[in-house]
Amino acid sequence: MARNQEQELRQRAMQSWQEGEKPSQIYRQLGKSKPWFFKWLARYQSGDPDWFQEKPRAPHQVSGKLPAELEETVVEIRQQLMGHRYAQIGANAINWELHQRGLTPLPAATLNRVIQRRGLIRSKPLRPSRNKPYPDLFNDWPNEVHQADLVGPRYLKKDGRFYSFNIMDVNTHRVSIHPLRTKEDDQIAQALVESWKVLGLPQYLQMDNALPFRGSNRYPHSLGLVLRLCLQLRIQPVFIPLAEPWRNGAIEHFQNVFDKMFFRSQFFPSFSALCQEAPQFAHFHNHHHVYSCLGGLTPQTALGDFELGPLPATYQIPPRSELDEDGYIHLIRFIRSDLKLDVFGEKFLVAPRLQYEYVVATICTYSHQLQVRLDGELVQWFDYSIPMDLTGLTMC
Repeated sequence: MARNQEQELRQRAMQSWQEGEKPSQIYRQLGKSKPWFFKWLARYQSGDPDWFQEKPRAPHQVSGKLPAELEETVVEIRQQLMGHRYAQIGANAINWELHQRGLTPLPAATLNRVIQRRGLIRSKPLRPSRNKPYPDLFNDWPNEVHQADLVGPRYLKKDGRFYSFNIMDVNTHRVSIHPLRTKEDDQIAQALVESWKVLGLPQYLQMDNALPFRGSNRYPHSLGLVLRLCLQLRIQPVFIPLAEPWRNGAIEHFQNVFDKMFFRSQFFPSFSALCQEAPQFAHFHNHHHVYSCLGGLTPQTALGDFELGPLPATYQIPPRSELDEDGYIHLIRFIRSDLKLDVFGEKFLVAPRLQYEYVVATICTYSHQLQVRLDGELVQWFDYSIPMDLTGLTMC
């Protein structure tokens, strides 16, 4: 009914205009505006017999509509990028991967519509209750705990993909930055060595559960190069709970600083230029950035006259067959209703009293045991053999 009344007003307006009335009088009498009158006057003068009817507003052709095969390629790339917690997953990263496959980059608006329509929005992980006691490591002096994390992949406009392996001494917030072309364990191990030559050796190295840090999915009892290097240097690796990145809070915060104040604040023409600039940013951070948690001090000032005990500048990673494997590897895990303890993908059934608790599972490499503790109390242990060949090299 309302549509018919509106059409009658349009026709009456044009009839009055034909009879010689002024436009201002017509649209005022009808309670309409000047643009309204001249819009319908133009339609009336077009000669269209249905000029007074509303035309469809939907576009005849949907812009940004991708061929099905290309859309599936975009979805595949997005899912692959989402598999890396710190990977860039937006339009720029997707277009880079399209370019790598020899395909033409697409408008960001088109990519965003595909992402929205296919439900590929990254959701935030669910956090266990904060009321549960968490077995934090003590952090009373410099180099007691180092937190390490891998950022990437990131993309240089003219020089491709890279990662950055960043390490922080939690007590002083001193950092070491190491851009890498790949996330292979040999590059990560070398980055740790270079870091410890500057920051000093820690008692604990805390990391997430990324594969390059631990070894092999196929052989979960084997020890990767990073673990064996730590044990050789009498450093105890600590793995935070699965899907709880905030447990590495200090380095997580620094990753945002790295991203905003270093990587995105300037143009790097090449990967080598990035590598040259990274130590300068780390040095500036350590000597000039102030932290409220340090009482307004800079990381270097917070260090004071503490004796670092760094690795010798001449230290080289020994051959794998010469790396000592005796020591402790700790995994902090939250036990859910299924009472299963996840140790590098392998499941162990634990005691009912550990349900909905954070436990520390310690691999004792010298005794081939997995010991499970709650609040420091040994609750349960399992056999955990470390397979060795005749030369002492972990099998993989």
